[in-house]
Amino acid sequence: MKKVLLFTILALLTFSCSNISAQASLISTGSYRNEQNKLNKSEIKEIKQLFSLHTEFANKHDLSGLKSLYSDNYINSDGYKLEPYFKTVEETWDQCKDLTYNAKITSIDINGNNANVSITETAVGTVYDKMDSLAITGEIHAKSSSIYQIVKINGKWLISGEQMLTDESALLYGDARFMNIELIVPNQVGAGETYTVTVKTDKDENSVIIGSIEHDPVVYPSQIPNGPLRTMPKSGILERYIKANTDNINEYAVASLAISKTKADANNIPKVYMAGIACLMKRINIVPKNNFIILEGKK
Repeated sequence: MKKVLLFTILALLTFSCSNISAQASLISTGSYRNEQNKLNKSEIKEIKQLFSLHTEFANKHDLSGLKSLYSDNYINSDGYKLEPYFKTVEETWDQCKDLTYNAKITSIDINGNNANVSITETAVGTVYDKMDSLAITGEIHAKSSSIYQIVKINGKWLISGEQMLTDESALLYGDARFMNIELIVPNQVGAGETYTVTVKTDKDENSVIIGSIEHDPVVYPSQIPNGPLRTMPKSGILERYIKANTDNINEYAVASLAISKTKADANNIPKVYMAGIACLMKRINIVPKNNFIILEGKK
């Protein structure tokens, strides 16, 4: 039925367009296409310049410069408006002073004064912390893919929204920096559905890993997950079933691992010491429940 309906609509559109074309040839198809190509090339150049500045300001940690590239009515797919969004950016830069970014545009789709820009972004940096009065250094690694919505206002392209498709990050201390640690989650689930979170490591026989797996809804201020601690088995795999929130809020799966190792001292007595810490996060997009989809014959 749907195919027939679509065919009918397409037939009507084709017939209408043919009639209009036959009755009035207002512009030359060739010249119109040439003008559109020139316009698109100019717009694409401006859009690329916008995101070049975006990366430049981000790497300088220039909050006011970065904010100037956003429209006042900005809102992203997590419901963050301009002020709370930039509050999180500021807090991130306070914690990681040398965080640097790299961005690659994969596609640009222009529709009048609106455009969608698909981008993959990476970020790396260091975090300085203390553990039992001992100074430790951690590495941050992050990767994401997004579709930025941009709008042209008074002749200037501005970022008006962002739809985050994927997002993952890892904070690694000590030996965790040199281990293969993988966090596996689904990209999206329905609100209230149960999904599996899996952590895989290449732990050796001399390592004991205690970890927790939790989920963290995207809210501000952020909540601190506090899941039960479990010892990772010899397989190096830790799993947990998690029920997605029912508030229609996107969330992150969070895995925290503490890595201990055994080493013999001068008297050949084994000593256990903390060798590393890892905190991994991965985004899960939550699909809201739609109560207005009704199948025929079912109530």
